[in-house]
Amino acid sequence: MKLTALLIPVLCGVAAAQTCRIDTIAGTYLVSYTGTMAVMIPNAPPANYSGAIFGILSIGSDSKVTGAAAVAGLGPVTDYEVAGRIEFKPDCTGTIWMTVAPKGSTATETEVDRFFFLRDTSELRVIVVDMGPGVYPALLGTWKRIAPYPDAVAW
Repeated sequence: MKLTALLIPVLCGVAAAQTCRIDTIAGTYLVSYTGTMAVMIPNAPPANYSGAIFGILSIGSDSKVTGAAAVAGLGPVTDYEVAGRIEFKPDCTGTIWMTVAPKGSTATETEVDRFFFLRDTSELRVIVVDMGPGVYPALLGTWKRIAPYPDAVAW
């Protein structure tokens, strides 16, 4: 009887301490970011830009990220194709490495984001930490899951 009394709280605690796995976040997301970035221009003062990113991206159970996004604030709104991968840790934090290319172009840029997954709302809260050499972002984003399965999207 004593052993059972000791095991019940332990087993309940284990059941409550769920961990995150990649299939926890697989799905299709409505993505939005806003903020500013400083761009370093050789022999000139840094240029500061306000900007926004809006798109639909999917996360597969194979850790692949795909989708499309539009970027505003650096001139005309530009459509981008996005591909990358995600690392998701059991504590619901992670990193996203993306390669983005303007639609119809072979020129690519990189972006690295860090995030926390909110299980109750199925959202990733994201900060952009790297956009390549000479670009210093201050962009915060939200990825809101709109479907529990990855879906191919294009603008």
